[in-house]
Amino acid sequence: MSEITFDGQTHTLTLRDRSGHVVGTWAANNRTDNRATLPFVPNRDYAVQDSVAPNRHGAEDTANGEYGTQGIVRFNVPGHDGIGIHAGRQITPDRTPERGIGPDHVTMGCIRTTEDALTAIANTMRADPVTTVRVVNNRNQRR
Repeated sequence: MSEITFDGQTHTLTLRDRSGHVVGTWAANNRTDNRATLPFVPNRDYAVQDSVAPNRHGAEDTANGEYGTQGIVRFNVPGHDGIGIHAGRQITPDRTPERGIGPDHVTMGCIRTTEDALTAIANTMRADPVTTVRVVNNRNQRR
C-alpha cells in the first residue's frame, strides 16, 4: 500500500509506493482561508477515504477549478469532513495579500498541490492503493 507525506516546513508532498520507493515529490501547501473551520492539518498519520481513486466533482474538475482535474483524495481528519489533497486554482490568485496561486492558493483546510502530483497519485493508486496520509512539520499558516 502506498503512502503520501506532506511536509509543512518544506512545503512538499511525497508519494511512496508499497516498497517505500519515492514515486515523486511536488510542491504543496496547507495555507487556509481565515473562514476555514480547520486552520491547518495537525501532524499525524491519517487513514485515506479515497484509496483507489480520487473523489471527482464533475464539471468543477478543471486545472483552475477548486479541486483540479483529478479531484480530491480525502482522508479522515476527526471533526472535519471532506479534508483532503487536491490541486486546482492554477492561474487564479486568491484574495490574500500574497495572491497565492496553484499550491499556494488558500483552501478551506485542505492540502493543495500540483496537477502533476495529483495525476501521479491517481495513476499510482489504481494498482497500489494509498492507505495513509502522513503530515509532518505542519503549522498554522492561516491567511
